[in-house]
Amino acid sequence: MRKHTQNKYIDGVLFIALLVLLVTGIIMYVVLPPGGHDKVWLSLTRHEWGDIHFWTAVIFTVVIAVHLLLHSSWIVKSYNLFKGKKGQL
Repeated sequence: MRKHTQNKYIDGVLFIALLVLLVTGIIMYVVLPPGGHDKVWLSLTRHEWGDIHFWTAVIFTVVIAVHLLLHSSWIVKSYNLFKGKKGQL
């Protein structure tokens, strides 16, 4: 798989995971606030929405780690360039 295509897939997964995190966080904060143990929204309790939120965060963290590993050479080059320029100032 080409690097560009690989980056598109990774970025797409990150974007979708971020949206799911945002939506589930809003649902748990606004629609099903703490203390409303008997409340249900779309057939899911606050605890079940929290599970979705947690596992999406795990997926997001793993994919971010993969993203950083795939871009590690760029990160090192940028750090060394910054470090070199900073020493010259």
